[in-house]
Amino acid sequence: MADEALLSYAMKLARKDLTIELRRVHEFMSILAFALTSVLISSFAWRGLLVLNPEVVSATLWIVIYFSSILALTTSFSREVDRGTIDGLRSLPCPAYTILIGKIIYCVVILFTVFMATILSAIIFLNIRLVFLPSLIVVFSLGVIDLAIIGSIVSAIVMYSEGKTLLLSFLFFPVSIPVLIPGIQAVGMIISGAGLSGVIPELRLLGSFLFAVVAVSILLFRYVFHE
Repeated sequence: MADEALLSYAMKLARKDLTIELRRVHEFMSILAFALTSVLISSFAWRGLLVLNPEVVSATLWIVIYFSSILALTTSFSREVDRGTIDGLRSLPCPAYTILIGKIIYCVVILFTVFMATILSAIIFLNIRLVFLPSLIVVFSLGVIDLAIIGSIVSAIVMYSEGKTLLLSFLFFPVSIPVLIPGIQAVGMIISGAGLSGVIPELRLLGSFLFAVVAVSILLFRYVFHE
């Protein structure tokens, strides 16, 4: 099958999930409310400090993105199981990894939207300088894609489990550590004024992990999806 056809299937699946998300907008709004509330509470806790610790601010932003990804990924494949549409996905005339790509695109759109809302509110309430925004977008974009890929795989693994949310949380954390550690370090350095050129080693780690999880996902997902 041509690459254009595979991409078309993936985009249609992502568009389908995003359409369902818009119809059930309260689920997305709950994720957005969690992110904004977390930033606002952090602002209340630190309002007496004239200079915020960059590492603490960085960790706060990544914690918001991490838990938002858990909320978004919980319904990624379980929604298909609950609605009985998982067998329809398996019967599509395309490789299994095409389904995964569609789910990843959906998760990336959701998480990037949450990130933009989070970082804009952090600029207002946590006094992050606007000049840091382009560099932060680069770092968080790599991190969001990494989290979306590994989260989609984990979501597929636990889709038949009764305690999906609990299992997803337990399994998601260990495999997300290679994203969180360099991500927190990079964002902290950027907020300190290091600039994008100062976090090249962290970007390389995020990029290397991205290639690794893509390779592993393509090789293993078909076994997870068809079992």
